[in-house]
Amino acid sequence: MAVARDTVIRGFLLCAVLAAPALAQSPLEPWLVQSACLDAAGRMVPGRLPIDAGCARRVAQQQADPMPYRRHDWPAVEHAAAQPQGYQASDAVLGTLMGRPAAIHTFDFGAGEGRRFGAFDSGRGDGGQVVPLTPGPAYIAMTEDGGGGVQWFLSPDCRQGGLGWQGWLVAAPQPGAGWSERVVRLRIAPTAAACPTRFDDSLTRWRRTPLDLPWRDAATGRQGSARVDAIVSEHYGGGAIATADHLERFVLARDLGMVRWERWENTARSRRPNLARDAATFARQQRCPPLALSEAPDAGWLMTDCRTWTNFVRAAPGRPLRAMAWPPPALR
Repeated sequence: MAVARDTVIRGFLLCAVLAAPALAQSPLEPWLVQSACLDAAGRMVPGRLPIDAGCARRVAQQQADPMPYRRHDWPAVEHAAAQPQGYQASDAVLGTLMGRPAAIHTFDFGAGEGRRFGAFDSGRGDGGQVVPLTPGPAYIAMTEDGGGGVQWFLSPDCRQGGLGWQGWLVAAPQPGAGWSERVVRLRIAPTAAACPTRFDDSLTRWRRTPLDLPWRDAATGRQGSARVDAIVSEHYGGGAIATADHLERFVLARDLGMVRWERWENTARSRRPNLARDAATFARQQRCPPLALSEAPDAGWLMTDCRTWTNFVRAAPGRPLRAMAWPPPALR
């Protein structure tokens, strides 16, 4: 047992030493990918977070490397004692999509239906989203969940022989304090080669702002708040706020990646039933602690779902954590 434990420790340290900081392949990479903390010798520090004191040296987390921590969502207040690690882990790591560098955001369920954290449970909700890393704007090219399987967000560029990966816009480089916006055109497709003939309008807007980010320690339940440099991205189900039926809001924190997702419904346009009931039920669960920027974009909008991945599970010395292996090997 001692030999095996020493091997694990050496492997953790070797990966950390070899993971020398490299130039970002996208100016938005620091907000799309979580960082690991390094000690004076360049080794990853198990259990230390980028928001902890003493994290002066950092390196972007590679998907294949051991992880000093994982980011889980907050459990509902009635489940906190029985499920302190929440329901879903989400890794924000450097990987590849069809051989191209990408930020991988995994969605790893570990509660109910025989699901396990750290393993890809096919067809039971596990999956994620992929943002290819380029010098320009960041777009979500592909996603997977237990219901729809692998899906691609394609843009009209695929009609002219391009990849068509410029559909779901997240943000453009150098975001400012005020909103920037663009109406993009996209359509969901079952494969990367299934270029649609029609596309839908989506207003996207984004801005950069300092933010007091709530956090939780999964092992102890201890809570706190950390000041972070954040990018907020809003994706509307329509070409304007007034005519959109829903909104998906993403919060990306520097060195932590995507830390929050919100779903809002426009009561004047949405076809979903029982919106007020669903919003009230969700609010009672307290799964998403209040954020200064978490507000309705206009009158008549209700938040009906949300996840906040700042319920941290920390690795112990000699016991590194692993990111969930996703996307499917054929798509990496």
